[in-house]
Amino acid sequence: MNRPYYGWLAGSTLSVLGDAALFFALGWAATGIGAHVAALVLTGFTLPRAVFLLLGGVLGDRIGPRRLLLVCTAIVGTCCVLLAVLVEMRGVSAGLLVTTAVVVGTVDAFALPAAGVLPRLFVSDDQLPRAMALRTSATQLVTLAGGPLSGLLVATIGLVGALLLDGLTFAVQFAVLLALRPPYDVTPRRDHPSVVRDAVDGLRVAVGDPVLRTILAVVALVAAFVLPVTSLCVPLLARSHGWAAGQAGLVVAANVAGGLGVTILVGRFGTFDRAELTGGLGCLIAALGIAGLALASSVPAAVGAALIQGVGIGLFTSHLAPLFVRSTPASHLTRLQSLLSLAQTVPLIGSTNLLATLPVRHALALAAATTALAGVGLLRGYRLNSISKVG
Repeated sequence: MNRPYYGWLAGSTLSVLGDAALFFALGWAATGIGAHVAALVLTGFTLPRAVFLLLGGVLGDRIGPRRLLLVCTAIVGTCCVLLAVLVEMRGVSAGLLVTTAVVVGTVDAFALPAAGVLPRLFVSDDQLPRAMALRTSATQLVTLAGGPLSGLLVATIGLVGALLLDGLTFAVQFAVLLALRPPYDVTPRRDHPSVVRDAVDGLRVAVGDPVLRTILAVVALVAAFVLPVTSLCVPLLARSHGWAAGQAGLVVAANVAGGLGVTILVGRFGTFDRAELTGGLGCLIAALGIAGLALASSVPAAVGAALIQGVGIGLFTSHLAPLFVRSTPASHLTRLQSLLSLAQTVPLIGSTNLLATLPVRHALALAAATTALAGVGLLRGYRLNSISKVG
């Protein structure tokens, strides 16, 4: 791996830590006002992101993902500092919290597709799986440490301090991005057709390529029924058994730790050659872990099941994410990445509300069955592809 990539990885990981502190501070301040304000803040993050993701993908391909990320980093960093000043002058209010969430969510819609493809600009295709695994490992480490650290920071420096800290991390990321020159940077497009035409063209490429089409469909299915397991089902399961919040946190941490172990190994040794086969097996392993959660009657059993689920999802993401980026034409990098983000965001809205209506064990059973179905689909696709090659 080249040094510029490690430099970008360090700056990117630092901004993730700042984001974790900011999100915790906003959530803490919002719940202090009321549950309805907390719901509005959460909606303020997710709704603009879903609305503007395709536009962010189009813009990234027009001006280049690195240039777009520089603009987004500068905007968010500046907004964090300005909002810190406003909070210091006027105090915390529901309107200010929702405004902050909307600003961050909107800019995220443009930054996420660009950040997702940036590793491809720094490393060759054969190094891409390791590079992306290193990035995922760093993010997961921040996720593990982010909760306790964010609580300590908010208790020490408050919302104003969290905003200033996030602004500082984005300033560092901006300086790193500005100083580095990715060896595989793409040339911005000279032609500028309509935004709608560009977006439709991205959809055409995704639907027309069997690898991209399959990954988008499977990711949508897995995201819809796996992501709510830790955010929704684990807290509900803990409450149904009378477990403490700290014990529920251990279950979530075990899930992250399982995925982290896989990505660290991939970052060190690389991926298996058969990405679709490994991704399908990863789904089946994750389904086994989710089923174990449905049957768990004690905290140790739930921790073990969550660890198995994390290992399975780690195998799934660490193999299919690089395959998706490698299979994307250089002219459509951020547009296809925005579609991948949409595939993880839009189905989640419906599935979360569906799972919330079911008893928690039934919800976990449905999530396990759907994840297994996604794995079987990947294995079947791999088998058919192997047969066609032999033929």
